[in-house]
Amino acid sequence: MRSMKKVTELARLKRKKEDQGSRFQGVLVIDKPEGLTSHDVVQKIRKIYAIRQVGHAGTLDPIASGVLVILVGSATRIAQYLQEDDKEYHLVLRLGLETDTQDITGKVVSEADPSSITRTSLDAAISSYVGTFSQVPPSFSAVKMAGQPLYKLARQGVRIQARPRKVTVYSIEVSEVDLPRVSMKVICSKGTYMRTLCHDIGRDLGVGGCMESLVRVRSGQFSIEDAEDLEQVSNDPTPEKWLRQAADGLGFPVTEPGDEDLMRLVSGTRIPCDDCDQDGFISVTRKGRLIALAETLVADGKVMLSPRRVLEPDLKELFKQMDK
Repeated sequence: MRSMKKVTELARLKRKKEDQGSRFQGVLVIDKPEGLTSHDVVQKIRKIYAIRQVGHAGTLDPIASGVLVILVGSATRIAQYLQEDDKEYHLVLRLGLETDTQDITGKVVSEADPSSITRTSLDAAISSYVGTFSQVPPSFSAVKMAGQPLYKLARQGVRIQARPRKVTVYSIEVSEVDLPRVSMKVICSKGTYMRTLCHDIGRDLGVGGCMESLVRVRSGQFSIEDAEDLEQVSNDPTPEKWLRQAADGLGFPVTEPGDEDLMRLVSGTRIPCDDCDQDGFISVTRKGRLIALAETLVADGKVMLSPRRVLEPDLKELFKQMDK
């Protein structure tokens, strides 16, 4: 049995490591390999930076690879803004095969010969999904019902149909047809399931379909060219160098007020902004670190900033760390 002194020392070292990790804030763009869940990647990043506060801006299935935007430290508080961004995917639709998960990893529920499908009928089926429409998420998905992810219920044999949700597909480009496979490039809104898109196109063609492969090549402003190899980051003794500033992915104008104004802003007080010349959200930073998101408004003829999301409420301690 460990001595109380040793247990106390281990707890102290753990807290010290977590305190060191808390200095990190930023966006990490990872090229997620196939086979890992998005949660698997989050867990790895937690260990790399010795920090619990890690999240992501949009799930990728284990079968998928490509751009996974990871948020580290207080940057997790901007997840909702990055999740709103549109996405671009390269995928392969496998016609003539329908599965319970709507992708190639699932149990086959029906098979058919797709050789009679013409390019005209294929293009017509695909083009019908360009625009805004209601899509029913698959049973094997992270959508929650009564607090439980649907995929967990499905694995227990409980199939629940999720409520339809509005999604938008901005464009679908067919890059290759080699039946039974159709390669496509899709640009779409958040929450659009590529598995379901493949399934629905196959159903419309009367032969069934599922997703055979998927690569996310862009998420908002981040492309696959921006993405880092997970193992390379994991093996780097200075992983902080891979972190991008949290404001980078937001696309909002940036302002850097003085320390006194920053203190007032995070306490909920409006502050003047002489260099703000447009309506909307503003990223408020100090030495490149995102402190808060604010919104401009005009009061008494002056442009003011009103706080909307505070990332760093404890500025006194933060200033000490930043100014060392």
